Order: sequence, then C-alpha cells, then structure tokens
Amino acid sequence: MAFKQLGITRVIAPNAVGSLKAEIRPGDLVLCDQFVNFTSGREDTFYDGPSTTHVGMAQPYCPQMRKVAVEAAAKLGLACHRTGTVVVIQGPRFSTTSESRFFSRQGWDVINMTQYPEVVLAREQELCYLNVSLATDYDAGLEGNTSVQPVSHEEVIRVFNSKMGDLRKLILEIVKALPEKHSCQCGSALMHARMSA
Repeated sequence: MAFKQLGITRVIAPNAVGSLKAEIRPGDLVLCDQFVNFTSGREDTFYDGPSTTHVGMAQPYCPQMRKVAVEAAAKLGLACHRTGTVVVIQGPRFSTTSESRFFSRQGWDVINMTQYPEVVLAREQELCYLNVSLATDYDAGLEGNTSVQPVSHEEVIRVFNSKMGDLRKLILEIVKALPEKHSCQCGSALMHARMSA
C-alpha cells in the first residue's frame, strides 16, 4: 500500500528459493510465473469488507516484466529458467524429506517462504510484480539422487552471497530495459473485481 501511495507501479522482488528439480541447479535463476500457497494464518488481502473483492490471479506475475527479465538474463549470459512454479511454505523451518518429495512430485519447481502473500497484495494494489528467484540449494534432497545434500542455512547463505553480483546486474539491466508504457493488465486488476455490499 505504501508503494501505491508513493506512485510506484512496478515491483522487482528477488528472493532465495530451494530447487525441487535436478535441472534447476544452485546458482540458477528462475523467473516464476505461478505460485502454490501452502501457508496459513497470514493476512493476505486488503479487501476483507464491506465490499466483496475477487482479484483475478490466473497470471500472478507481470508478463511484461517477465519478458524483459528473460531478455536481460540472456543478454548477461546468466543461467535462467524462463518459467517456474514456486510452492510457498509457512516456515521458518525447512521441509522434511517427505514434504519435499511431495512438492517435487506435483511438478512444482522451487520452494520459498515469502512469495505469498506479497504477490497477491501487489495485485490488489494494481502493481506489476516480478519474481526473480535465485536457487540456493536443493530443498531436502532430490529423490533417487544420493549425491545431493539437503538444504542447510550455511549453504543458502554461501550460494546467495556468491551470486549477489549477478543478481544486482540483472536487476539493473531489467530497470534499464523496462518500457515506460505498460502493456499488461496488472494496473486494471480491480476493474471488474468488486461487488457492492
């Protein structure tokens, strides 16, 4: 809401994630286009009355910003996955091996604790929102791959710090490349979302 009041229209949200797939290696970037929420008890809307407000979330992340980010990552030669589904867990603990296997078997790509409700709240304020995920580890290990060690806090920090320079370069390149004109529908998310009380 503070961003909206300041006149900000676009948000770039970098974050650390655990990988749920062998092909998403620690150090890779993932530009998520979907999320699955496994959190509970978080305040996740600005609109809890009196009017009913149903904001569409079919495309939770701004497609225009994602396209710019894909091109910027390619220009910089960064290992980047163009799409991905992030499963958001409650935290602050990491997953059990069984939980990690379940998430992986669903076909989800990465795991995180902070994407929800951030992305939803941004949409409710009609802000464009880009997720830039940095894979710092394999979540609780990959099934059938005994060479992969489960996530640890130390490994997350080590990989995150080693890739901080690349992440900064990418964000600066995205900011430079973003066109002034919005071609997405993020800024009109409330147009048909409200029902009178």
